Amino acid sequence: MTKSISNYNQSIQRKLSEPVPYATYNRHMNKSINGKYSKALTQATEQAYILADKVYAYCQQKDCFPKFKKTLPNNKDIFQFIGIIFKEGYIAEGTLKVTAIGAKRPNYSRVKFVLKVPFTIKLRNTVSGEFVSISGLLPDIYKDVVLYMPEARNEFSFKIVVETRSEVLAPPEIIENKIEIPIGVLSVIRVVGKIQLSIPVYNSPLEPPEAENYEETEKFIRQEFDHRPFPDDFFPLQLEDSDFQIPKK
Repeated sequence: MTKSISNYNQSIQRKLSEPVPYATYNRHMNKSINGKYSKALTQATEQAYILADKVYAYCQQKDCFPKFKKTLPNNKDIFQFIGIIFKEGYIAEGTLKVTAIGAKRPNYSRVKFVLKVPFTIKLRNTVSGEFVSISGLLPDIYKDVVLYMPEARNEFSFKIVVETRSEVLAPPEIIENKIEIPIGVLSVIRVVGKIQLSIPVYNSPLEPPEAENYEETEKFIRQEFDHRPFPDDFFPLQLEDSDFQIPKK
């Protein structure tokens, strides 16, 4: 028996879209930047030196599992899909191999590894009301890319750093005793090395910004709504407002 996952479109939209900050947030930040901060940022007196990671090269890739399937814990019960949580992907131990390309392309290396992405699926048993979690790993993602890695002394070492963002691409379906979820994985691969950086130092620490009062924020939202023009499309278009014209006889 095939069942569609109900009420899922809303959760998909929440995952794929990020909220725009409230107007009060922008107003508060602009007030801070245009005040004492802009003046203080021009009063650096000396330079300090720190050790920090520098990104020498990076690239992006996309991987898709259009029909990722996972077996349900009990095929006799009916489950409702609640959501899925992805954790940060990581390089599988013992799989990273970095090989210099050589004279045909100096300062570039071939980087190979296996990327693993953990997940946890949340389900609800519609009969008992019990919540069930299914944890595991997405199928192995094999990476084989070319990245800029300049020649350096033997004591200097580069690190390969990976960041991932995994998304559900379409509403899942429960088919018999399995759940099928289309999943996409976006990954960024970086070559990182620790170097010395120079930063400005100020006479005194910057004064913290004023606190943003929550009640004032609510008042501003209400005032902004009260001054908003009444929408023109509140009512459906009338016949004389449309482009439709009755042909003359």
